[in-house]
Amino acid sequence: MNKIIISLIIVASIVANAWAINPPGTKKVKIDKEVIYIDQSEIIIADWMEYINYLEHRYGKDSEELKSAFPNGITTKDMMAKEKLTHPLTGITHEQAVDYCKWRTAAVNAVNEETGLGKVEYTLPTEEQYRMLIKTFGNYEILSDKNRTERITGLQSSVYELTAEGSVMKNNGIFSKEEQLPSANIGFRCVATMVKQKK
Repeated sequence: MNKIIISLIIVASIVANAWAINPPGTKKVKIDKEVIYIDQSEIIIADWMEYINYLEHRYGKDSEELKSAFPNGITTKDMMAKEKLTHPLTGITHEQAVDYCKWRTAAVNAVNEETGLGKVEYTLPTEEQYRMLIKTFGNYEILSDKNRTERITGLQSSVYELTAEGSVMKNNGIFSKEEQLPSANIGFRCVATMVKQKK
């Protein structure tokens, strides 16, 4: 029963693309010879609420797992405000972002196992991946001139973003490890890697 509930949550919330093309929730970006799959935008509050709902269902309302996932003391009521659901999720630590990536990996792979699709791993982007994106797409961030819906949004124009190395990407591709976390100005997005299956 739990597996069915998890599958429905994931399918409803983050499976926005064709599974055979991109890992769920990501856009394919080819830079030079490297292909990466990156979230089109930062993780928003609605995404984080799916995570919160899972933790509450799995561990209970009074669990430490649930309490430790709330951004900087924000309550469920605060996060459920309709006008805020599409805002970037901020007020979290690097560890909380990494935990979200681990949960997303496990949840998507649970669905993939049932559908016969390959395994995927979600992580925070590295500084080098951010550098490549900025160098290639600049401030306009257009992936396709013919289809302007194919964009990486908010890359340098929304909130600062956490990296895999623990630094924060600020404007103009500057990385800093001096930022205080949690912060109302710092969020994150994920990149996905297709995991090669052992033969």
